[in-house]
Amino acid sequence: MKSNILCTWLLMLLFSGLNGLAQQKPVVKKTYCNPLIIGQSPTKRLSLSYEIQPVFQGPTRFPNSLLPVAYTTNIQSTQSVRLGYTKTLFTKQKFYMSFNAGYWFSTFNISNPENNSFARLLSQRQFHSITAGTNIFKPLNAKNFLLLNVSLEANGNGESLQNISGDNLLAGGAIIYGWKKGFKRMWGIGVFRGYRLGKVIHVPALLYNNSFNKKWGVDALLPARANFRYTKSPKTMWTFGYELDGTQFAIRSSNSFYNNTFFQRGEIRPKLGLEKQLSKTWAFTATAGLRVNGRFDITNDYAGDKPIVQTDLKPAFFINAGFHVTAFPKKKK
Repeated sequence: MKSNILCTWLLMLLFSGLNGLAQQKPVVKKTYCNPLIIGQSPTKRLSLSYEIQPVFQGPTRFPNSLLPVAYTTNIQSTQSVRLGYTKTLFTKQKFYMSFNAGYWFSTFNISNPENNSFARLLSQRQFHSITAGTNIFKPLNAKNFLLLNVSLEANGNGESLQNISGDNLLAGGAIIYGWKKGFKRMWGIGVFRGYRLGKVIHVPALLYNNSFNKKWGVDALLPARANFRYTKSPKTMWTFGYELDGTQFAIRSSNSFYNNTFFQRGEIRPKLGLEKQLSKTWAFTATAGLRVNGRFDITNDYAGDKPIVQTDLKPAFFINAGFHVTAFPKKKK
């Protein structure tokens, strides 16, 4: 009798335990999206590139002059060197952050500097742009994210950068709310602020990165840039698209007409490029395209609403080549 009671008690205890396990909800770990897109070009950790724009010219006008005569400014060549650096600061499930810095040095070789004062100014000056910025990718869940880009520039000719003031500093960036689907596609909408055409603009922004298949893809942040890619092999990629380039430079000059003014330089650049992975750490890029004038003016106010010199340059070709470090060698322990 006692054995029957004991067996009954054990069976009741067993079934009550199983019932409790059945009612207990399983623990589901929340997942978050990330910024990775399969097929994109590797991040360039350190870059050095050189660019030349051969002969181009255009009429230069002085709209405030009593005799607004148009002069021809002949630019024999424009040469520039760019340095870039990118470092990943945080890579976490709920937060991604990177830091980037750059330097842009450019000069103009004028064939007729005596033609007008603007031509003389260009031939006598070197222009510098120093930038620093950050990209923050904040996943909200498995499908949605916030993307924040913030940048600060210190720009000017050599004289103006000797004593940096607020005239040299420019702020830009973008904020985007987006959607992510797997590792092949992301898109988002937001607002963009920048000086890509030499003057500050605030416009709606559209982010669209998509790898259609193993060969074809697109990376775009409209209206600033759009780039289609064709991956010929694991080490060779062809690209074609466009970008808006340029910024605003503060000017100091012994010529009172140009002292405390601003040079606005902006370009629309359709281009074709080649990217070659030379090794695990090194890559080479070459780009050729057309420089279409967006703005090439001098203004006497920071906002750029009062031009005192306007130059309508004709389109010209440009060639750019660079070497890049895509991964730093790991130190041996």
